[in-house]
Formats: sequence, C-alpha cells, structure tokens
Amino acid sequence: MSIKNILIAEDDMIIQMFLSKIINNAGFRVVGEARNYIEILKLVDKTQPDLIVMDIGLEGEKDGIETAHILNKKNNIPILFITGNSDKATMDRAHEVEPIGIIFKPIDEYSLIDTLIQINREHSKHK
Repeated sequence: MSIKNILIAEDDMIIQMFLSKIINNAGFRVVGEARNYIEILKLVDKTQPDLIVMDIGLEGEKDGIETAHILNKKNNIPILFITGNSDKATMDRAHEVEPIGIIFKPIDEYSLIDTLIQINREHSKHK
C-alpha cells in the first residue's frame, strides 16, 4: 500500500499553503488542513489519511507531539514532523512518539519531496 492521501497539520497559513502546493505538485493528495488538535482529530476520522505532515508547534492546548501521542493510541498513521525547534528537549519528546521523520524549517521544497518519496517507498515495502 502506498502513501497517497496526506493531512497537513500546521497553524501558519502561509506554511500550510506552501506545504499543500508542494505535496499536490509531487503527486500526492492533500485530504485536509488543520491548525490545532481538535481539527486534526476530526479530519483524521473524516479523511483517513495515509500520512500526517505535522508541525510540532501547533496553536491551542496541545502541541504536535501531544497530538501524535493521542493519534498513536487511536490510529496507526505515520507522522512526519516539521519544526523550527531543534533543541534537545524538543527532539527527545518528538522521538518518543516514533515519527516517520522530522524536517526542519525553513522547509526546502526538494528535501520535502525527496522525504515523501522515501517514506512512500518504505511504506510500500512494509505493507
């Protein structure tokens, strides 16, 4: 099974639009865009994405790492984190939820596309 449908969880509208454009142009399909924990949970249930591209620093009461903890208990959807924070404490917390990868901001378009292609290949092999 390959990765086709991707949910974007990013609270910055400009970055959200940038990610959406890159993902769609790379041949994947953006099935939804969420800005916070509540929107993410609703969209996951509604759209059943194959992958979530999630910012660690989301707006609202729960950040991306806390949201990933909840999603890991409820669903088995791979998560690709994006973040502007590379400090040890954030990275340690992020790795606890076993993301499929982490991309650092500023986001390089070609790096993101390459990462998505690699994730798709790995996911296809294991399914």
